[in-house]
Amino acid sequence: MPAPGGSFPLTLRDDAGREVTFAAPPQRIVSLAPSHTEAVYALGAGERLIAADTYSDYPSDARQKAILNCWPKPPLEKIVSLRPDLVLLFTEGAPVVQQMEALKLPVVKLFPESLEQTYTTLLRLGQLLGRSGPAEQVVTEMRARVAAVQERVRGATTPTVLFELDALDPARPFVAGGSGFYGELLTLAGTRNLFSDLKQPAGPVRAEQILSRNPEILFLGDTASPISPQSPDTVRRRPGWNTLKAVRAGRVYPVQSVRLTRASPRLVEGLEEIARLAHPERFR
Repeated sequence: MPAPGGSFPLTLRDDAGREVTFAAPPQRIVSLAPSHTEAVYALGAGERLIAADTYSDYPSDARQKAILNCWPKPPLEKIVSLRPDLVLLFTEGAPVVQQMEALKLPVVKLFPESLEQTYTTLLRLGQLLGRSGPAEQVVTEMRARVAAVQERVRGATTPTVLFELDALDPARPFVAGGSGFYGELLTLAGTRNLFSDLKQPAGPVRAEQILSRNPEILFLGDTASPISPQSPDTVRRRPGWNTLKAVRAGRVYPVQSVRLTRASPRLVEGLEEIARLAHPERFR
């Protein structure tokens, strides 16, 4: 864990189980995940970000720094040439971490898998950047907004909800499962996740399973997909889907998936959005 109060030198144990020591707050940051990019800006350190992955599109100032194409793997030579004093990783595995270590890159992997871990990650990042005060303020505000949503939906009926993440193959769409913050946000919003029994954060299910379970609400997180964007109309045209309760009641809602799938301060915005859609009578 970081030193109390973010004093330096600071040693941090990251989510790859590595201990990394920093003599001073990093001033040249490279982010390889949109969630980390958003967090750096939310903590008031956006001017220190020198480069980010191409998916980093928020806030708007980050877009001009989104120059690193990290598919299928991060461009190591380019990152080395930027001379960063911090490289923030998210999902990258041990081989990439080891390659970066061999190149003497100061790598920290932060991979929160729940809302509570997102709070912890923001606080750890705040200590690392010498921005503990702003990090505590961000987390305090997030907790207050989550509590406000819970208060509004307390005692309300809990409709069954399908959160579709990707329907590139409509016969086997990827949906929110029972672990991770996708399913957690559905619960906090006062709904019941149709696939809470799916033991991973997200995964493919058969269309027949969806039809048999018959959700009352459908959240579409893939309306901005660059390959196969979905919409309430495309859902209605899927074989058999026009019989679903959600479709018959007109409760197929496009949602901004980036606010529900990135472990950033905007998770609370995503929570507020789906809670309003599920319980409009509680948010008038």
